[in-house]
Amino acid sequence: MFVKMNPLLLVVLLGCLVATAACTDDKPKNSCDLLNLEPDPPGKWYLGDFHVHATNASNDTGGDSSPEAIQQRAMAMGLDFVVLTDHSNSTGSDATTTYEDPALFNQGPEFPFWDTCAQLSVPGQFLMIDGNEISPVAETNSTPTGHIGCIPDNLATFDQSGAFIDRPRGTVSGGNALQQAKERGCFTVINHPFAITPWIAYDWTGDDYDAIEIWNGTIGYDPWDVRGRDIWRCDLLMGKNTVAIGGSDNHRIFTAPPGSNLDPALGYPTTAVFAQSFSWESIMEGVKAGKTAIFEGSSRLFIDGYNEQGCRDESAATRIIRLRGNVDTELDSTRIILTRATACTDTRPSHLGIPAIQEDTLLAKTVYNGESFDLRVNINGEKGVYSAILLPNTQAHYGALTRAIVIR
Repeated sequence: MFVKMNPLLLVVLLGCLVATAACTDDKPKNSCDLLNLEPDPPGKWYLGDFHVHATNASNDTGGDSSPEAIQQRAMAMGLDFVVLTDHSNSTGSDATTTYEDPALFNQGPEFPFWDTCAQLSVPGQFLMIDGNEISPVAETNSTPTGHIGCIPDNLATFDQSGAFIDRPRGTVSGGNALQQAKERGCFTVINHPFAITPWIAYDWTGDDYDAIEIWNGTIGYDPWDVRGRDIWRCDLLMGKNTVAIGGSDNHRIFTAPPGSNLDPALGYPTTAVFAQSFSWESIMEGVKAGKTAIFEGSSRLFIDGYNEQGCRDESAATRIIRLRGNVDTELDSTRIILTRATACTDTRPSHLGIPAIQEDTLLAKTVYNGESFDLRVNINGEKGVYSAILLPNTQAHYGALTRAIVIR
């Protein structure tokens, strides 16, 4: 049956069709969706440990932490990479004793397992990197100097030769050790900046570091780690793009998870790095961009920001904070806390002072063991440092920490 159409209506319909086609052609292929939110970018979270000690390079490992044993243990745990950060070899050259022999001072070698690590790396499966922990000591054990993690960035060009200067006692500050690491081309980490043992705490005599270890294994996520996380947030509030790193500080590879007392297990905690591909170059790009998350066991906690269209965004246009992850079965009920830090009382250079963060709590939600979650919190793009924590249990284990979203 033929239906006669009004000519004016036909013109309007044709115009709509043309406009619709034009809008469709102009629509971005990866357009955002407020309901489902923009998909994650290409890449993967790779799991690793940035702070591990091996026998024959650190003389306080108990004798059985060979690189081979570390590699086997790491791969069995599902880690993608491990960085050996043995003490600068003024104290590590003789693995049979902890006596500091002046004949060994400032002799090195500082990267004795460089070739071994390359041999133990498995293409496409596992990376083992030889780094260092520069470890000066003050004249008394009650005075801090600090331990500087040296993470090789470019493996092809990194200078492995020469020794770090860390002795005699009382002659090398933490800031000087940091300067040596920077001059060598290390990606630098202030390890355990606050610590129960004052001689390994940092003296804050230098601030040209790249990262802070905000969770050191030892006795789990403890009050000294809380101070480290807060001083990291202080840096971010002051405009310094400090990266958050976690490291087990494992010295005895066969320690059962999660460890006990000051004897942490490998990978407790683990640092995840978001990278586009499985290569050290790509992983370090992710680290330097601050794309890290820290956790123990199977707990996970990731943070992302989105604008009002549902597109990924970390600026004054951010309107949604998204928290995703899951809770380790070793936890019973626990809480996810999302905060916006707005100001900091910075106690540095005191290693005894407690940094004070002014913050607003945006979310405090109870979650349960084995639970997965995908949460959204609405914000208005206010300035501040947004980060979240999955609280650990009473033994300070199995928690999780996010990176930060900084809105300036």
